[in-house]
Amino acid sequence: MSTETISVPTRTPPRWLNAAMEAMLRTTGIERLLGRTLALITVTGKKSGRAYTTPVTYYRDGDTVIVLTRKNRTWWRNVANGANGADVELRLAGQTFRGRARASVGDEGELPELVAFLEHRRADARAYGLTLSPDGRVDRDQARALLPQIVVIRIALSTVTSVPRPLP
Repeated sequence: MSTETISVPTRTPPRWLNAAMEAMLRTTGIERLLGRTLALITVTGKKSGRAYTTPVTYYRDGDTVIVLTRKNRTWWRNVANGANGADVELRLAGQTFRGRARASVGDEGELPELVAFLEHRRADARAYGLTLSPDGRVDRDQARALLPQIVVIRIALSTVTSVPRPLP
């Protein structure tokens, strides 16, 4: 087993960039194109009760969506750890879904989901400092080294809350 260490970059996108991405992900046509890889997640602040929306990359497998974020970000702390999780809203490719999210940091049990996410979202794998094999596979030891530095958020989708708008 490798004792390789990987240092995840801690830079945070500027607020204006997140605001621009949010606007694009709510624009007909653009949302369907960008929505294949980007989503908007809305969480409710535990203390403030305020809704926070941020763009994220995601991997969807049926009614389960996996989102990764760096541990140094703050929005994910509003997603409860543990079995109950927290209610969230996801805007995926022009549709809005409600779901139940659970966040975990450093949980070895999340390694298969982390690997699946990174193999489907190769740009994210590179952004996290991983080297992919020629066939696009992620080294499990490298992925394991990421676990303490990132948050794996598993969202169980429950309902569609709005229908997609028709294209003009």
